[in-house]
Amino acid sequence: MSNQERDCLLLVNPISGGGKALKKYQHIANQLAESGYQVRTHISVNETDLMKQVQTVIEPIIFLLAGDGSLRVAAEVIVKNNLKVLLAPLPAGRGNDFCAVLGIPKDPIAAVNHVIQTPTELSVDVISVNDERIALGAVSIGIDAKAAGIAFDIQQQGNTWLRGAPLYVLSALKALRGWSSIPISVSIDQQPFQSQNIWLFVVSNSGQFGGGMKISPTSKLNDGKLEIISVGEVTKFDFIKTLPKVFFGKHLNHPKLELLSAAEIAVNSPRAILTFADGEPIGHTPLSIKVIPAALKILK
Repeated sequence: MSNQERDCLLLVNPISGGGKALKKYQHIANQLAESGYQVRTHISVNETDLMKQVQTVIEPIIFLLAGDGSLRVAAEVIVKNNLKVLLAPLPAGRGNDFCAVLGIPKDPIAAVNHVIQTPTELSVDVISVNDERIALGAVSIGIDAKAAGIAFDIQQQGNTWLRGAPLYVLSALKALRGWSSIPISVSIDQQPFQSQNIWLFVVSNSGQFGGGMKISPTSKLNDGKLEIISVGEVTKFDFIKTLPKVFFGKHLNHPKLELLSAAEIAVNSPRAILTFADGEPIGHTPLSIKVIPAALKILK
């Protein structure tokens, strides 16, 4: 790397992981500086500020010390503005599923050491939603989206100890209260696919969400395809019984589950249904979902 190529922005979400990022960013900044990087550090004050920092970045590398939600926001800015920048994720959130799929060490200090010692660049696909929003891991509606909403609310209330898989499992069980299936119609690659009541509908890029749930273990981040996981009507008991299997990717033989691959998916529903991406709300149905191959350059 030239000296200019070793300029970097260390962008920190101070509330990620209940303050985990704020506790570790100075150590990471020192690590980078000691290894020869010219480091500019910025602690974001909110999502708008984080977006502005990404959009106006002058350095060729952004080290982002944050969780999946902030990674999604940064990726959205980079892809929509066609920025020529490397994004180096450092896991500091509650789930860190995107980093896990990339094989990035769980501890952000270990993760930055990995970049310093054995840097690897790769291009990954992203998910486009309604030609407006970008997601990295998955887009979902149904019981999963309701559970993600409960988990999101728990985090917003300042809970600092519940995270990852326990947070999602608790949220999924809470989501069962008052839950009933929802009607949707789906087209895949511009061909009608199904119209039915569903419990869960996920479009996955990375194959993992919810703090380690392997919702589509065949997914790859660089294959130019998305996986669709659709689950029809099941009983609440069946849902509870099957939930643990998802952490091991052992749920795919469920008789109510369909798994397909596609590049383009359209979802319609009689009423607007809240949609989540990478653990955060991004809009409502109807949805036009597409893969954008090799749209984001990652440094790990």
